[in-house]
Amino acid sequence: MESPQVHIYDGTEDEDQAAAELAGVISDLGAKAPLVVSSVHGHRLAQPLKAVEIATPEDEANQESAAEIGSRARAMGADTIVAIGGGRCLDIGKLAAARAGLGVVAVPTQLSHDGISSPVAVVPNAEGVPESVGAQAPRAVFVSIPTLVDAPSQSVAAGLGDLLANPFALRDWALAAERGLETINQRAWDMSAESYILIKPHLDEDPRTAAGDPRFLRELADALILSGNAMICSGTSRPASGAEHEISHAIDRLYAGRAMHGAQVAFGCIISVALYGEDTGAFRERLTRLGLPQHPRELGLNADDMVRVILRAPDTRPGRFTILEDANLDEGAAAELVRRIWSDLERPEG
Repeated sequence: MESPQVHIYDGTEDEDQAAAELAGVISDLGAKAPLVVSSVHGHRLAQPLKAVEIATPEDEANQESAAEIGSRARAMGADTIVAIGGGRCLDIGKLAAARAGLGVVAVPTQLSHDGISSPVAVVPNAEGVPESVGAQAPRAVFVSIPTLVDAPSQSVAAGLGDLLANPFALRDWALAAERGLETINQRAWDMSAESYILIKPHLDEDPRTAAGDPRFLRELADALILSGNAMICSGTSRPASGAEHEISHAIDRLYAGRAMHGAQVAFGCIISVALYGEDTGAFRERLTRLGLPQHPRELGLNADDMVRVILRAPDTRPGRFTILEDANLDEGAAAELVRRIWSDLERPEG
């Protein structure tokens, strides 16, 4: 599986020109009849495309919705899918492309997670529970800096949060390899590590300020795409997903999701920090500076909720060995871990 072509338009603050550039990229790829999966925020970029249809997924779009879009694409004679939007829209587009047997072009309108170029989509199942499923990796990624400048700063913080996971995911991968359970793909490892290095200088900045800086947005886009490429290279999400993602998935399954994916992943990193014996206080302070959740109360969770999350997390990725599986926590040990990290966290009454 090859990494996608990457096209970044950062010439001027002119989204119409970016849209024209995107149309040229689609044409150069040989696509003459694209089906566009677009959020409302992506319609301006979609306008110049000669699309057989522009589908706008609803907020509750799920795996069945993606399959329906894929079926329509085939029935209408589409030759590629262009996904323009935030994380959910891109994931729906990638999954629809996989179901239709078509290539997909990813056009992010915000930089909230590293799934932009990955072969994985996080899409709710029929019960509304988000699941990580295999999808079509994009053949190309188009980044419009004028579009991203207008994205909410919370999405930038979430994108940084998703990349915070990479060093812990790599440690978990190494731990599994030491047990003879995994083989390290060095090229994928290096790509994941480099993606974190790209954003490391920005981890003490205020995302509300950085979100309006085109240079920073380009660096964040490069980092997120590189992290996704690491997953393409390895054929698995291993380079960017460890125990912290299991924690996020458990929150999704037990409590229907409480924040953007990248924000929940950053929160999940706190558990990894604790289990690796590092300073949770310093890490939580960093999350506060970045505007990311660092306390269960910020996600509407109490002490018992956190214990349930920790105990459920390993079941979200069967066969994946991380520091969480290594710790093999029972209910008492999980409760003690929660008390050690958040001594002020309340238990529910009764």
